[in-house]
Parts: sequence; structure tokens; C-alpha cells
Amino acid sequence: MPSMHRSVYWVLFLLLFTLEFSAGYYVSHVIGYVHSDSMSRVANAFYVLYSRDPHLGAIGFVWNPLPSLMELLLLLPYPWFPELASSALAGVIMSSLFAGLTAVMLARAAVEFGLSRWFAVVLSLSFSCNPFIFLFGANGLSDAPFIYFIMSAVIHLCHWIQGRRVGSLIRISFMLALAFWTRYEAVPLGAALALAVILIVFWIPASDSKAEQQMERNLRFKLFQIEGTWALMLAPVIYSGLMWIWLNYLIMDNALYFLNSEYSNVAQAQGLGTDQQFLDMQGNPLLGLLFVAKKTMYYSIPLVSIIVLRLWNRRWLVWDFVVLLCLYASIIALQFLLLMKGTSYGWFRYFMYVLPITVAWLPYELSRVKRSVVNYSIVLVGMIISGYILTQALMSPVIAPDENKFLHAKEYAVGQQVEKEIAAYLDEELDGYNILMDSYSAYAIILNSKAPNKFLITSDFAFRASLKDPVGTGVDFILSPKPDKSSALSADNTTYLNFYEKGTSWTQLYKEFGGKWRLYKIIRPVDGGGNK
Repeated sequence: MPSMHRSVYWVLFLLLFTLEFSAGYYVSHVIGYVHSDSMSRVANAFYVLYSRDPHLGAIGFVWNPLPSLMELLLLLPYPWFPELASSALAGVIMSSLFAGLTAVMLARAAVEFGLSRWFAVVLSLSFSCNPFIFLFGANGLSDAPFIYFIMSAVIHLCHWIQGRRVGSLIRISFMLALAFWTRYEAVPLGAALALAVILIVFWIPASDSKAEQQMERNLRFKLFQIEGTWALMLAPVIYSGLMWIWLNYLIMDNALYFLNSEYSNVAQAQGLGTDQQFLDMQGNPLLGLLFVAKKTMYYSIPLVSIIVLRLWNRRWLVWDFVVLLCLYASIIALQFLLLMKGTSYGWFRYFMYVLPITVAWLPYELSRVKRSVVNYSIVLVGMIISGYILTQALMSPVIAPDENKFLHAKEYAVGQQVEKEIAAYLDEELDGYNILMDSYSAYAIILNSKAPNKFLITSDFAFRASLKDPVGTGVDFILSPKPDKSSALSADNTTYLNFYEKGTSWTQLYKEFGGKWRLYKIIRPVDGGGNK
């Protein structure tokens, strides 16, 4: 079996990390465009350390907390480098680190499965430098760590298929749990892995001769083996899910707060009620399947490569391909269900995970066939074609509207300038005043402020009481965002109907910012009827 000198892995990691961070730094800090989800994740970590009421619960209970937990450490130098928060560079560093780690992991997996060293490096670079994948190492989103965790889980599953070693199962279990703490898509992937265990135990013999001999047992033994494998592989992720539900119940008084709260994905998807395309899909599985298929096909070239490999090498009647299909279909099946319920915007990147899952499978796939120029070429040509197709998709605002914004960062940075101007205005003109704002919408303002602890925000202990009785709790101003049909309403607009448009009898419009925000000054106590 070939081996790779450790220095090659270090060079690969440093190369990818440097390229990713440089690109992210340029877009986020020099140009000034930051993806809203990236800044929101950084903000959740920021509130834990630098809000008026610093506490770990300020990290939030809607989105999986691991990305923000990792960014906590990166925000410690914030007093000396405020750009870590204001330009969300903490998120860029986090995603760049995982992009580098993913490149190393894929190269190492290729070597471990007996592939040549040059091919291991080329395969790693062809995946990591795919412009679409590269984007997620530079934008600070949660996708980079999630890709790392799910690819690691798939690679170790392939190791377990071959050798049935307990160590592989332990690695899968922890990678799956970490994936859950990063994104909810880990849940359907976990279900697919559970199904894969059944297929592997019953129909896929181990490559290792000793392990294969041990598998020659009766039905009862195999059922016990499945039970034991599930217990070892799924215990951490199930425990993680139960812990997340318990924390939601304990702190938010709602065990399913992450699922059905006013800030949840369900609440954010309310705007889909006015989109005819998504309305047509609800209750129409055929349209939903067509929508999912169109999105998924852009990421499916590596799967086509595997099919070609199997046809060329006459391996099409092998059960491990069914295992791959289960993994492949798991996350897109979740998107299909969400589209049927009208709770997903169906962004292009939501279907991306079939690509890293399939690429993580490639080293195992090539290990099952002869090491030849033809077999290597089938894979590399597929990776090149995939890169070309996804580059074209990235350049299209119709196919990938959200991702395409990074190619026009200067244009979209202008739209984010208003939050920076508000932060500067509040710092200069209203220093010393208590300003209430819902951090769900105002995170960019908070992160760009030089004195963020003057804001009374959603995670503060006194927020709800202050929102219900602003005068009695000493609030001087309320900053309200214009309601957005594609997002959940802010707390002020849900507590006081049409607050942004009309204010109340006890507030006075003080200043408007760019047609997107209004600052209301408290002028008299709330009346007995609680004017809403």
C-alpha cells in the first residue's frame, strides 16, 4: 500500500486554507459583502461573549450551535480585531480551516484505499478547487464543517465495509453526531446509514478474509450484529438529538422550539405562501420530484462516473451500490418532504451534499477495481466535468441566485451598507441610550457597533419584559426592521401589529434608514389596553 509523507498533507492543508481565507477576506472585508447566514452564525457566538447579558444560552436554540461554538474561540481577540465580528472573519476562518481539513482527509482516504499518491492529490484538488465547493470554504457558512463531517462518515463506512473494524464504527458515530450539531440534514443521513448497515451485514461480505469468516453466521447472529452496530454507530447522534430537545425545553420552555418557534425555519418559510411555484408543489409529488431532480443533477456527475466504472469493470450487480444510493438519496429526500410541506425555499446549495457524499465514496470504489489509467481517467474526467457544470451554475443568477451574489459582491455590498451606517449613527448620536432591537434581524448592526452592550437584544434576560413595557423598563428607543416576506417577523412587529409602518400611540418616529429600518423614540407610557 502506498504512503504519503506528512509534509504533503501539510502543504495541501496550508494551500487550501490560504486560498480560501484570502478569497473570504477579500469579499467579506475588502469588498464588504457578507452572507447573512454567515454573519448570523458569528453573531450568535458574539452574544455569548460581548452582549449586555453574556451567557452560553445566547448562542440560540434554532440553528445547530457547533459552528458558533467554534467561532467563540475565534472571537476572543475581538477587542483588538473588531473585523472578526464586523466583517464576520471569524466565520471565514472557521470555514477555511474545514476546507483545508477536507482536502487532506480526501487525499489521505485515497492513499489508505491503496490508490497512487499522485492520484490522491489530484482527486483532492479537483474536489476542493471546484469553484462551487471552494465558495463554501470562503463564505463562513456551516456547509464547510458539515461537508467535512459527512465525508468523514462516508469514508469510514467504506472502511467498515471492507474490514468490519470497530474503530471505523466509532469514527462514524462521532462524525455523525458532529454533523448533527452543525446541520439538521445529518438526521436523514443517519437514517440512511442505519439502513446501510442492514444491507452490508446481509449482503456485502468483508474484504478481509478473517472478518469474512466471522460473518458466516446464521440469521439470528446477523440480527444481533445489526443491533450492536446500530447501538455503537447511532448512540452519539441520538443522544445529541435528545440533548438538543432537552435544552430547548429546559431553557426555552418548548422542546421543539428549534422546529416551530417564531424564528424557526417554518416561520421563515411563511413567505412561500405567496410564491406560486412552491404552492403548486405542495400536494403534488410529481412536481416536487421534478424540482428536486433538476437541482440534484448538477451535482451528480461523480455518481455517473461510478456507474461508468461499474459498467466498464462489470461490477454492476454488487450490493454496495445500493448503499451508496441510500446515502445519496437521504438528504435530498428531506428536501423533497420539506417542499411538500411548503417549509423550504429549495436553495440550490441545499442539494449540494450529494456531491461530497459521492466523492467520499470514490476512493473505495476505485479500490475495488484494477488500478489503471482508464479507471483513474473515468473518475478525473468526471471531476473536471462536474467542476465545469457547477461553475456554469454558479455564474447563473437563475440557477444559483444565492451563490451568484459572491460573483457580484460589490453590488450586494452596497445593500449591506445601511446596517453599518445605522451602527455608526447609534454609536455617535445615541451613545448612553437604551435601544431595544430584535437581534434576529439586527445582527449586522450589533456586530458593526463599537459599543454593542448598549443594545437590549433578544437573548438578554430582560428583553421580553422590556418589549412589553418599554417605559417601565427604561427603554429609550426601539429599532424596527421593515417586514420581509422571505423571513420571520421581528419581535416588535409581532408584539405590536404593524409597528414598523405605524408605530404606536406611545412612540414617535425618530429616524428612518434607507427604507429598511425605522427608529422609534418612546414618548409616553403604554396605555392600559396595551395598544397594539
